[in-house]
Amino acid sequence: MKRRRMIPEMRREQILDAATSLIGHLGYNGFTIHELARNCGLTNGGLLHYFGSKEELLIAMLEERDRRWAAGILADLDLEQAPADRIECARRTVLRVFRAIVARSVAQPDMLRLFTVLQSEALNHEHPAYTYFLRRETMVLDEYAYILDGHVENPRAAARKMLALIVGLQQQWLRANQGFDLIAACDEAIALILPWATAAAASA
Repeated sequence: MKRRRMIPEMRREQILDAATSLIGHLGYNGFTIHELARNCGLTNGGLLHYFGSKEELLIAMLEERDRRWAAGILADLDLEQAPADRIECARRTVLRVFRAIVARSVAQPDMLRLFTVLQSEALNHEHPAYTYFLRRETMVLDEYAYILDGHVENPRAAARKMLALIVGLQQQWLRANQGFDLIAACDEAIALILPWATAAAASA
């Protein structure tokens, strides 16, 4: 395969995009550096020049996925990054945030599948992304609890339930080949955790 010269930033992006596709279909253990390099028109050594190891590539890909995912949600909400000081979220805004999170999954099912596959694989303590997912789950729970603070009696417990229902319904949606309305299903489930959700949504 003829190799094209690219600036380093473009080449890194190409590698990460190709890795996202391969890992989403094969899992971390199923793909090889050789196959990824071939898909990118590189030698093994050429690819490892940008990412020193398969493990390093995996973490870089997950971090890039998180960056794009967060940017997409902010764009969907048409909100700027919140400043560091505490901002009280209105109930309708709380619902908008969680709906935007689910809507991003619907808009990018391949990215969701990639993340779901890796999250399951990384239950193994020996998996290179085990610590990443452990740290990320804590961060997400902190963010959910922050959003829910002032709207439920126990924000941390509600955050854990919210994360569980979103992740669980996402997995069912993928397994059903996207055969049901994920956003509507999440709206109904969220109303069980946030009793005021139905009234807040109706007044939006």
